[in-house]
Amino acid sequence: MFVQILRIELGRVAKARLLESKAEVEVARRFLEAGLLRNAAGKAFQAWKAYLSYLAIKNQDLFQIEGIKVLKSGVGVLRKEWVLAVVPTTMLIQIAERLMGRDPNVAELTALALILHEYQYNGPDPAGILSKIPSDEVARGLITRLLTELERRLAEEKS
Repeated sequence: MFVQILRIELGRVAKARLLESKAEVEVARRFLEAGLLRNAAGKAFQAWKAYLSYLAIKNQDLFQIEGIKVLKSGVGVLRKEWVLAVVPTTMLIQIAERLMGRDPNVAELTALALILHEYQYNGPDPAGILSKIPSDEVARGLITRLLTELERRLAEEKS
């Protein structure tokens, strides 16, 4: 089967992901202020995921990902470009681990984002079975922590 390889313009994607992260942080803050904690958690997660894509593209030399991702019949992209642009949720920790040498806190912040993602879908769970977050008050503190860190990082970047 012949596959036409399309290239992803990672420089443009990085700029877009940085803008996306900023926008998601703004929406997350509004949801947080309105008391919509699960919505705020989801937006905080999306903001981190977009920022992680930006960071991975900026440090793409750390990633040795081979192969082609076939998107539809006869069209594909380099798997590395696809992973860095999309940052699949299932690969967040793996991507963060690669970046740790240049950003020591990235793994912990990624783990926090994933915990908030779990909370978004399952809500608080005092038993810790469906969610590692026992209450909405704890969620509020964790969402605030991730958003504050993202705001600090985004303020340092040029868009």
